Amino acid sequence: MILKNNKELKQNDFKYEKDLQKYFENNLNKILNYIFIETEFSVGNFRIDTLAFDEETKSFKIIEYKNVKNNSLVDQGYTYLKLLLERKADFVLKYNEKTNKSLRISDIDWSQSRIIFVSPIYTAYQLNATDFKNIPVDLIKVTRYEEDIVDIEFIKKTSNIKVEEMNLISKQEEVNNEIKVYTEEDHLNNVSREIKELYENLKNKILELDDIDLDIKKVYIAFKGKTNICDVEVFKNKLKVVLNVKKGILSDPLKITEDIATKGHWGNGDYRVEIFNEEDIDNVIPLIKQSLKINKK
Repeated sequence: MILKNNKELKQNDFKYEKDLQKYFENNLNKILNYIFIETEFSVGNFRIDTLAFDEETKSFKIIEYKNVKNNSLVDQGYTYLKLLLERKADFVLKYNEKTNKSLRISDIDWSQSRIIFVSPIYTAYQLNATDFKNIPVDLIKVTRYEEDIVDIEFIKKTSNIKVEEMNLISKQEEVNNEIKVYTEEDHLNNVSREIKELYENLKNKILELDDIDLDIKKVYIAFKGKTNICDVEVFKNKLKVVLNVKKGILSDPLKITEDIATKGHWGNGDYRVEIFNEEDIDNVIPLIKQSLKINKK
């Protein structure tokens, strides 16, 4: 339910799938922070609704729109991802044509490729079928109301079951060999119990600040509002936190941050802090609050 001036707005969903697609493509950077590459991109015998590129992870995203109930999201998702992996050159060529850049196949992180379905409704079957942490299929629910107000919900995965425990068709096995959905466990597998506890304490304190989402990347763990608030790298004896604040804006009275504006680094922002103990967490939270104020939803 959406209220405006204490009045409940009536739902007014997109009448046609094409209208939903047009709205999403026009607002793609604002919604997902992706670069729009092409609409109705044809590769072989397939046509992709929207091709996008994520500069943060250097990976392609395929977006498909569903304005009706459809029971084959996982199968369709793996079909398109298999196409992406088999026709890498076509995707890179289209990216270079649209951006006037000259990326090579080796510049792309194919392991972080994803297919994203966008729809006003999902069936219980679809939600259950995609509720596995390492299936590279994401769902976004879009609800439009009167007065052109649009609510966008990112469907979170909650299942702990791994896709390897399911009976996979060969198409899915081929994709899973190259595309990986990263988890917190991937970052915490080879660290001590002390570092795991340190990370959990930091995570809990960050999530208590506001409505913040967790987005697990290949190299770091992103805490996101409208965009990244901070990115955490896990090491054997410490944590590194990159604050998504431009140089000259952050107030750091304790002088605990490192200026990385001109240094190569993972994560988003110009400041980095190293965390070794609980006291360091207490010191970094006020800095994270400053980034949250800039990047909150």
